[in-house]
Amino acid sequence: MRILLYLLLSVSGVCSGPAWKDTLASPKLGPHPSITSSKLEFSLSWKGMLRAGVLNIEFAPPGVKKLSSFVIRSSASSRGAAATLFPYSHSYWSEIHPRTLRSKFFHSIEKDSKESIETTNHYTFFEVKVDEKTSQYDGGKTSSETFTFPHGPARDLFSAILHLRSQKLDPGDEHTLLTLPFKSPYILNVRVETKEKHLGRDTIRLSVSLRKINTKTHELGAYKKLKKPLTLWLSDDADRIPIEVRAAVYIGDVRAVLTKHTKTP
Repeated sequence: MRILLYLLLSVSGVCSGPAWKDTLASPKLGPHPSITSSKLEFSLSWKGMLRAGVLNIEFAPPGVKKLSSFVIRSSASSRGAAATLFPYSHSYWSEIHPRTLRSKFFHSIEKDSKESIETTNHYTFFEVKVDEKTSQYDGGKTSSETFTFPHGPARDLFSAILHLRSQKLDPGDEHTLLTLPFKSPYILNVRVETKEKHLGRDTIRLSVSLRKINTKTHELGAYKKLKKPLTLWLSDDADRIPIEVRAAVYIGDVRAVLTKHTKTP
């Protein structure tokens, strides 16, 4: 399930560092208007047939106030046969800078049949401090890992989404972002393929690929869980929200399709 959100997935450094830093897009926001307070509900499936779960994302949830922060929260869980084969649930909380859309804080809890993983990330312009705790169900073993990724500013999942939707997104445009959504850093490459009708709506089709950054050597490597670039359709309107995501991952063809969009006061 996590891979679906990597798409729904930064900026160039000014000092010396790994070669990939020279490929990063500008941190400058594009001209598209900011997203309004809203809730998105998605159905998760294999190949659009077997219903696998649900995903909810809330931008600026009503009643949630954090000083000088724009808050996004997300929850997901597997359902039906998928819950038996691959039981999974998550709860995410993101805080970003309202004016720059840079990440400030990210907290996640993910659970499957074997363990629970809690990740807490603190972001600055120069680095990301990561704290991850893993609790095994069998035997009750708990492990923890804390480290600092000395490159930035990296983005979490939602900061990356909002930065991308702010851009012009003309066919042929490409954007390369530095992301650190959980414990592992990635280079996110996004190409605007075309504008087309999809599921009855005007959309912008994007191709998204990931390369993993080694946290010790900071060198780039393949992200083997993603078999080929995933495809993301954004609505081609003022809202610019995800309509569908398709990802060929290690468990097969996984899709997330928007089922409901609610704008909140």
